Amino acid sequence: MKLRFPIIFLALAFFLFPSCEGSLDDEKRASNEAEIERFLSSKKLQFTKQNGVYYATREKGVGYEITKGDSVAFWYIGYTLKGNYFDTNILEEAEKLGFDTSVRDYSPIKTVAGTNDFLEGINRGLILCREGEWGTILFPAIYGFGENIVESIPVWSPLAYDIFIIYVKNQEIEQEQNIISNFVASSSGYTQDSTSLWYKYITENESGISPSLGDTIYGWYKGSTMNNVVFEDLAAEGQELVLGDDELIDGLLYGFLMMKTGESMNMLVPSPLGFGITGTDIVAPYTPIFYELRLDSIK
Repeated sequence: MKLRFPIIFLALAFFLFPSCEGSLDDEKRASNEAEIERFLSSKKLQFTKQNGVYYATREKGVGYEITKGDSVAFWYIGYTLKGNYFDTNILEEAEKLGFDTSVRDYSPIKTVAGTNDFLEGINRGLILCREGEWGTILFPAIYGFGENIVESIPVWSPLAYDIFIIYVKNQEIEQEQNIISNFVASSSGYTQDSTSLWYKYITENESGISPSLGDTIYGWYKGSTMNNVVFEDLAAEGQELVLGDDELIDGLLYGFLMMKTGESMNMLVPSPLGFGITGTDIVAPYTPIFYELRLDSIK
């Protein structure tokens, strides 16, 4: 069946495939997944796969992860793995691709994550995205247009969408931002960096050496909640740490990379750079944390 619709393909999803999973063609899905993985390999992209959908980070973001029920806004560019670009809500991209820009509105898509507003691949893939990040959602045709011909897209084509998440909003995020604002208002000397960390140097050393990602350093840090409950304290002086090791949360990594040897710092770490939307046994989800840290030397 050949469909004839405007190029706002995302809006087709709710009636194209309301529920097709019971009749999936496993052979076509396997073929599509193999094609997707070859595509990712050829682009040298690291990826995760969840719920039948692939996600690859293009430009890492440091904002909030997305969970069901969040209010989200995003830009996107849709294309096949063979390089056929068929849809975007970015005016500059549409003009470069030669699209007729008179047939639609070019503005951010706003939605609630977890609803079924879009192609099933987009619905599933949004949960893998992150605020402030360019990523690519890829999915087999069963979560796209399947056996339908839509404009220039061949039947059973796996699809890719480059996605940039403009914002993520929910009540917990609003509460966390209020906590951070109150802390900054009542504390002097703190500066916000580009990753949203708030930091204050306690000891500075202009002649010190700055570490790089991958370096082994010697230092110390202590982490506590905003209620002064200590959840981590390196008791040993001059503890060996690897910058980029998965054991360090992003906030600590960025903090040490900002420092020079001989310096110490206090910093407030928002949850996206801390324990995120899951938290720990001590730190609740969507909770900022406080760190004291010191950089002694670089190996």
